Amino acid sequence: MVEQLAGYFDRLSKLRCVVLSLVLVAGIAIADYTSGYALRLSLLYLIPIGLTAWVVNLPTGIGTAVLASALWLLSFQKGHFYQEQIFYFWEAIIMLCSFMVVAWLSARLRSALNQADERFFRVVEEVQSAIYVMDEEHAVIAYGNPDMKALAGNLKEINARSFEARFERAEGLPVSCESLSSDSTVKDTTTGRWYWRQSATIPWGRDKRMKLVVLTDITEQKSAARLREKYFEGMHHSAQLITLAETASTLAHEINQPLMVIATYTDACQRMLESRELNQEEISPILKKCHDQAVRASGIIERLREFIRQRQPKPTACDSQDLLTSAMEITRPQLEESQVQVKIINPVPNTIIEADNTLLVQALANLIRNAVEAMDAIPVEQRLLSIKVIDEKPEELLFCIEDHGCGLDHSSLDSMFSPFFSTKKDGLGLGLSICKSIAEAHGGKLWADNNEQGGATFYLALPKIYP
Repeated sequence: MVEQLAGYFDRLSKLRCVVLSLVLVAGIAIADYTSGYALRLSLLYLIPIGLTAWVVNLPTGIGTAVLASALWLLSFQKGHFYQEQIFYFWEAIIMLCSFMVVAWLSARLRSALNQADERFFRVVEEVQSAIYVMDEEHAVIAYGNPDMKALAGNLKEINARSFEARFERAEGLPVSCESLSSDSTVKDTTTGRWYWRQSATIPWGRDKRMKLVVLTDITEQKSAARLREKYFEGMHHSAQLITLAETASTLAHEINQPLMVIATYTDACQRMLESRELNQEEISPILKKCHDQAVRASGIIERLREFIRQRQPKPTACDSQDLLTSAMEITRPQLEESQVQVKIINPVPNTIIEADNTLLVQALANLIRNAVEAMDAIPVEQRLLSIKVIDEKPEELLFCIEDHGCGLDHSSLDSMFSPFFSTKKDGLGLGLSICKSIAEAHGGKLWADNNEQGGATFYLALPKIYP
């Protein structure tokens, strides 16, 4: 009801409002004078006062209030019941003040509404989106902001349905399809640009509803999304190439050890064959070892291929002593060549853990080989390799490979397990990275620390039961 009255007042011209207010004031004064002071019709003066203050301005409303108060004084100057004239004028002053407050409140409310409308209009006009209000029944656009006018042209000459027919949704369906959400991505078939379309039904005037539509240009975001997809595709392709390179480097690194062992044994056989004294009993075990190393190289290639493809080891029951024996057998030629003394401390040699035998032996062999190379720069008599197996925790077995070399650089402790990081001139930087991957694949961990007396110790912790 209030909104309807406000809309009716808005449509009144200022001159008509003043004339209507004067007629109302005169009518109320005549009715008040005719009926006598007992009815007190002076409250009806609030209608023309509020009307003039709302439609015209505050001074006109105050003038109407002064006129109404003066007519009230004239109407009851002789008919009031006050014994003292001062009280009669006092009531007139109070009434005038009340009328002026009502006029001020009406003008203030009107100003606040105008400011709110102006702020809203400015926001709609300045927003960087095409906004329009459409009368679906008559297929006309009742309002459009500047961006909408730039997009559609003269709004009075276009048909609303024809304009919306320009757009199709990302699914290929027309915008008018009611089965889809009102918020969707649409494409302007005329310009080829993409928009985020939002629509809702809003009240428009009395007893009428229209559709509000907001079109936000997202062409740049669409282009950025396509570029991002191409970028991720390129990254995926690069990752595949890197994985391929890592696989090739890993295979070359891991089969290098058994090939070196085979080369050492075949060289020994060749020297024995060239000598005049040929002992077949010595050649047979050496050839057997060559065969074993060849089989082991084949097994390494197969297990690494499966590990890289599946990223999971194949656990079996392994004896800690057997693991160390196999690792020592692999590195024996290098140990003998470097003249390294080995001290193994394994108080419980029959400890059984669940692990991939091939991968774990290879990890231990890599750690032993690194320890031997770390002692190349010290005198031969000081080259001592200590291997400890600690079985103090019921769920974990710890291998400790301790050397007496130069120790580790503190700055490289965090990065030494990264792929392709190496402190050696000819190193690939894959040995420790592979060892760490094998440890983590078993649910364990690998770390290193410097010894107080010199050298470094690598710790390989493995769960006894494969997770």
